[in-house]
Amino acid sequence: MPQRFFKVIETYSNDQILSLIKDMETILGEEKNLVFIPQAKIMVVGDLHGDLGTLHKIIQQFFRDDYDILLFLGDYVDRGAKQVEVINVLFYYKKIIPDRIILLRGNHEDPIINRQYGFYDQVRLKFKDNKTFFRAYNQIFSKLPLAAITWNDILCLHGGIPEGLENIDEINDLPNNQTQIKDPVIKQMLWNDPKEFRWSSKEFKRNSRGAGIKHFGEEAFDYFINKNKIKYVIRSHERVKNGCKTYFDEKLFSIFSSRSYSKHVSTVVGSISTKGKIDIIPI
Repeated sequence: MPQRFFKVIETYSNDQILSLIKDMETILGEEKNLVFIPQAKIMVVGDLHGDLGTLHKIIQQFFRDDYDILLFLGDYVDRGAKQVEVINVLFYYKKIIPDRIILLRGNHEDPIINRQYGFYDQVRLKFKDNKTFFRAYNQIFSKLPLAAITWNDILCLHGGIPEGLENIDEINDLPNNQTQIKDPVIKQMLWNDPKEFRWSSKEFKRNSRGAGIKHFGEEAFDYFINKNKIKYVIRSHERVKNGCKTYFDEKLFSIFSSRSYSKHVSTVVGSISTKGKIDIIPI
């Protein structure tokens, strides 16, 4: 399977790419906002941001080590050198093995953001009819699931737990057609960050990332996971020098899988065994 990796990059015409994008609408239309993953060996990938080289290594390791599920936590585009190529490869694998590839939405899968941070510029350079392609990509981004929950109660999402969501089943009631993210709960799921506060508080605090985006501390986190019977949370969204940072007595893992920011940043993936053990693996 890995030898097919560059097929979509090297041989696909613009019409084939547009057809691939349209195929995603049918495939993603069958998925819920909260994807349930039955018992399986799972690889979990953090932000990619156009890092095609790291994605190639991830795909190779996925097949070589006989993983069942490859779960991506979002932020496929912006910042990096190969953003269009990364998303096309991901769509390609999602099409040929849809039950084994899960693509969650990140905060950069939003036209307001990816028009500013590089994706629009790369689309404009690659496609003559760039407005059609830019609109088509972002329409599919609006259909991406928002989170995944494993058989053993590990919640995976891009950003963090949101204020105002009591039960994770309510994620399935959130809109899945907002090209520009407007729903406040979705925005927080894609943007919120954990923070080790000096004081104990259930409250969510302001985040310098922007309006409607919050920091959550350990007490708010514990309340949420206990209420929903969640054991661990795996998220991405933040560049981490060593590739992984844990919070709240190692109940929350924050992973990063892109070298697009710096070649000196370590990149990792998460690995969940069929027995439910979480490991962090360098890539």
